[in-house]
Amino acid sequence: MSHWKASQLSFCCLAVAMIAALSLNSANAQQRPRDSGAKARGEFGTGFWTNQRASRSIQHARDYSRDLYRYSRDATAVSPEVAKSESENLGKNIESAKKELATVAKQYDGDKEVQAALETISKHLAKAAEVHDQLHQECCKDAPDGGVTMECCSDITKELDKAAAEHAALMRTLEQRAKSNEAKPDKE
Repeated sequence: MSHWKASQLSFCCLAVAMIAALSLNSANAQQRPRDSGAKARGEFGTGFWTNQRASRSIQHARDYSRDLYRYSRDATAVSPEVAKSESENLGKNIESAKKELATVAKQYDGDKEVQAALETISKHLAKAAEVHDQLHQECCKDAPDGGVTMECCSDITKELDKAAAEHAALMRTLEQRAKSNEAKPDKE
């Protein structure tokens, strides 16, 4: 066998061995249980992830509401296309937050403290959705009234701010629970 073919064969064997080692390591990493510091780093699992998605949807809805408020305040004439588009995105984020909170409610079924917090958050989101319906009707007009859109956005933002504050308090409670559970020794 020539020196060149031997080098090529060695390289191929080395490449196959590296790929096999990497795939085994990857498979082991997926099967490995989380370490004890996972909760401290915020890796709480599905419930925590769903709560983060709910928080993100509330934040995005707040952003759309504030942006539409500022646009309505600063524009010489409110464009129906812009207003309708922003209103639609605002509504989608409110609905997304409601959907994520419903998932969280299922995950914490039977936990009265969490359920009470979720009910309070849901009430604020329901009020925001109700005012959003009025806002969207205004935004679908040929010439939306900037004063009406500003008032609706202000009311929506207030409700979303309350929902966000309640949600942040819920997250702190769940984090404290996770930390106190982590500090307890395992009973076998």
